[in-house]
Amino acid sequence: MEQVIDKARVAAAFGRAARSYEQHNGLQRVSGEALLALLPQARQQCGLDLGCGSGFFLPILRPKVEQLLALDLSADMLEQAQKKADIVPICADMDSLPLVPNSLDWIFANLCLQWSADPAAWLQGWSERLKPGGVLVFSTLLDGSLQELAQAWRAVDDHPHINRFTTRERLQELLDNCGRQARLTVAEVPLSYTRVKDLLLDLKGIGANQVNGERRTGLLGKAGWQRLNLAYPKNTAGQYVASYRLAYGVIYG
Repeated sequence: MEQVIDKARVAAAFGRAARSYEQHNGLQRVSGEALLALLPQARQQCGLDLGCGSGFFLPILRPKVEQLLALDLSADMLEQAQKKADIVPICADMDSLPLVPNSLDWIFANLCLQWSADPAAWLQGWSERLKPGGVLVFSTLLDGSLQELAQAWRAVDDHPHINRFTTRERLQELLDNCGRQARLTVAEVPLSYTRVKDLLLDLKGIGANQVNGERRTGLLGKAGWQRLNLAYPKNTAGQYVASYRLAYGVIYG
């Protein structure tokens, strides 16, 4: 099922975030570490970091293959990534599937599936790029992520401020339809902040502020900020918690 994603807006958002990305990528580090454990231990011929961003995991991925490809929609992100490791950079839309089938030993896709306009085609197409015996490991956000922030925004206005994410049931259905052996697990990842502003800066800093659906236009204003802060729930330590529901998937070639 296709969703409306403005790829030009996505590329621009991540391009603006390229230089500051790694100051704000706490969630990506957690999910990426989990994906690394799912990759083959033996050195392979060719791997792909799909949606590589600024290339945080490239130094770890590079020794695992003879040739490492790194694909991202943002040229600015790829510029940062090329400073991290010896890679073959590919500036392209991941939904265009710019690589040939049966060409990759593994694909590492950390928190990029949610930016696909057609997740069903993404899962099917990229699984077809695997060599026999290859593996695609991916993480993505599920419905229910950032529920505290969504609740707080409802006290401010009726506009959606959080990107829409798929459900576990829908993602499992898409995996089942790939016609390949696959498995899916779900984890809850809470990140704590001393200020709501710090959470919003993280979302902006990784280019993950809202890019699908209708957005609110104009500045929020002092009164709006006050309502947002008052409405955001705190934990017993007085911190603002952002809850993420992460799905970890493995597809076998």
